[in-house]
Amino acid sequence: MVRTAPNPSSTRSDSLQAAFLRRATSALERMAATASPKTLSDALAAPTDAGSLAWLLSRSEVVGPSVIELDPLVPALARNVEHRKRLIERAGGTLSAEDSGRLLGISRQAVDKRRRAGALLAVREGSGWRYPACQFEETDVVAGIADVIRAYASAGPWVALDFLLASDSALGGRSALEALKSGDRGAVLRLLRSEAQDGFA
Repeated sequence: MVRTAPNPSSTRSDSLQAAFLRRATSALERMAATASPKTLSDALAAPTDAGSLAWLLSRSEVVGPSVIELDPLVPALARNVEHRKRLIERAGGTLSAEDSGRLLGISRQAVDKRRRAGALLAVREGSGWRYPACQFEETDVVAGIADVIRAYASAGPWVALDFLLASDSALGGRSALEALKSGDRGAVLRLLRSEAQDGFA
C-alpha cells in the first residue's frame, strides 16, 4: 500500500482555519453572553449571517471596553462593513465584469479597461472588483457616472457610490443618481464642484 505524504500547504491551511474558528467562536460566545435580548434580536434581523455579525461588532457595549481599549477600531470597522452592505443593497446589488460586459455588449477585458479609465464604477468585494448595478441603464452606463468617479478618484469608489445614492437638498431631495437618470447632469456637476470647494471631494 502506497502512502501519500501530507501536503504541507494543506495542513497549514487547516491549522489556520482551526485557529481562526477557535478565536472567532470564543469572541462570539463572549459577546452573545453579554448582549441583551433586544441587541441579539436586532442582530438577527439582518438579512445575512455576515450582516448579523457586523451589526453585533458595531455595538461598543457588546464588544466590551476591554476589547475596545486594545483594539479601538473594531466597532468603527464593523460599522463601515455594515454601511457598505447597505450601499450595495440600495445599488441593486453588483455585477461581475463578465455580466457587466454582457449587458454592455463588450468583452470582460473592455470592462476592466473602462474601470481603469474611470468610465465604470467598481468597488472591491473580497479580492475582486464588482460593478454596482445602479450605474447601468438598459445597455449603457448612466450619463455622468464618470464625472462622479473622477471627482472622488482620491477618496475611492465607495465614497463615490455613497455620493450617488445619498439624497441631497441641493438636488431637490433627489440622489445624484436620480438626477443623472432624469438628465439633470448640470445640477450634479454643480454639486460636485461645491463639495470640492468645501473639501469633501
